[in-house]
Amino acid sequence: MNRMTCGVIRSYFTQDIKYHVLYKTYARKIWNILEKKYLMKSIESRLHLKRKLYHFKLKRELSIDEHMNNYMKFFADLINVDVAIEEEDKAVILLNLFLMKSMKPSS
Repeated sequence: MNRMTCGVIRSYFTQDIKYHVLYKTYARKIWNILEKKYLMKSIESRLHLKRKLYHFKLKRELSIDEHMNNYMKFFADLINVDVAIEEEDKAVILLNLFLMKSMKPSS
């Protein structure tokens, strides 16, 4: 039963994740590997998430709803690694996001 469960779990992974858990036969071992790889509250993950947030840009092909979902996901991810961002800072980041989009370079 456990091997079958592991097979089902692995079927949902992308190739790069699947590589790390390919030969694991216990769901708990797969969970531990994923937890270490993706849920670590290290300084590296915090910095990486903050960098992604501060470099977030609007993309023409996405709707405002999709952008807002991505924007809110950054904050949820930061909360998961114990990083709190003040409401004022969130507002400034969002305003800058839209201001950068509306500003067009002069030629």
